[in-house]
Amino acid sequence: MKKEHPVSTSIRDQENPPSSLTEKRTPSGGEGEIVLSPRPHAPESQCPRVSESASPGGRHRASVACEAGVHLFIGFRGVDLESELKELIREYRPGGVVLFKRNIEGPEQLKNLVAGAQALALEELGRPVFFAIDQEGGSVQRLAPHFTSIPSAGSLVGQGPQAVCQWAAKCAADLRQIGVQINFAPVLDIVVDGEKHFMGSRSFGASPAIVSDLGTLWIETLQANGISATAKHFPGLGRAELDPHHFSPVIADKSMDGFHQDLIPFSAAVRAGVNCVMTSHAVYPAVDPGRPATLSQEINLRWLRQRLGFGGVLFGDDLDMAAISENYSPEEIAFSGLSCATDFFLLCQKSESIEPMYRALTDQLDRELSLRQFHFDTVKRVEMLRRFHFGE
Repeated sequence: MKKEHPVSTSIRDQENPPSSLTEKRTPSGGEGEIVLSPRPHAPESQCPRVSESASPGGRHRASVACEAGVHLFIGFRGVDLESELKELIREYRPGGVVLFKRNIEGPEQLKNLVAGAQALALEELGRPVFFAIDQEGGSVQRLAPHFTSIPSAGSLVGQGPQAVCQWAAKCAADLRQIGVQINFAPVLDIVVDGEKHFMGSRSFGASPAIVSDLGTLWIETLQANGISATAKHFPGLGRAELDPHHFSPVIADKSMDGFHQDLIPFSAAVRAGVNCVMTSHAVYPAVDPGRPATLSQEINLRWLRQRLGFGGVLFGDDLDMAAISENYSPEEIAFSGLSCATDFFLLCQKSESIEPMYRALTDQLDRELSLRQFHFDTVKRVEMLRRFHFGE
């Protein structure tokens, strides 16, 4: 399949970041001129900031408590700031917020909600928060019916590369209009039997080459239009027989050949400069028989970070899913997640899960000196992502 790539932009290109993100770009497959405006400088945070070069052993618990919340990416109830989100931002100082259909009544309401939350974050935290959403297309698109309806990945396979670029550009335009920075898409799982598999049409199919090519186009088009893409669900959920929303899947294929095949689209995404990756909650016996990928140092640190060379932002999939919440305590999740270089811990469905996870992250960073460097590394990666979206 011949690929026609748009200009790729990623946090990998931020070694010498511009003073602002004001530029004009016309992406392949897109329509019109794309303009990204600089954001105002944030006021200084009231929490003490710790230099990245500071000695981990010399840090104070108060500063760690302030910084621990940066690892949280939270969902909330309601359609306005006052319902719940304002208190969550003030209390737990999250790094980001994820939007669902339950938060959306229409375009103006959503724009006002996001803008109000950002103003609050700048006032309370001294920094913006990231907003993310699952806008894959097909059965998983939170903005429908108020914005453009995006076809599923499965249906785009037959339409070809140009259609992928066009729909990804339209998706990016909607997200920019709202003030969302991160799309939890595309799905890069290789799914052999889409009709029977719980992933259904969310995947680009059974061919590693096609999934890689179309997934890369989706990533590059989103990011050329100012929206961070997220390759998911690493290292591949296509061989799982059970849905981790409700069960604890174990990949039956224990061969390294199968594992290597599932990695092909993710390797392509990393080479393309994808800004974000999201983990799978499945267990992969060929690599780590004892832990799901979300909590596996072998999978996330050694394979994703070291062998594939991913230097972007890593999300653990929603920790409220049964595969994790019913099997691990917040303390275990915090320690294992930080140890495997996870940057953001997603808590999407239950607001009551946020406080225990925040406390666990704070306690682990306070007690475990071995985790401090992982935290420093997260701060650096998150700052790169912040520059990509908000400028200096």
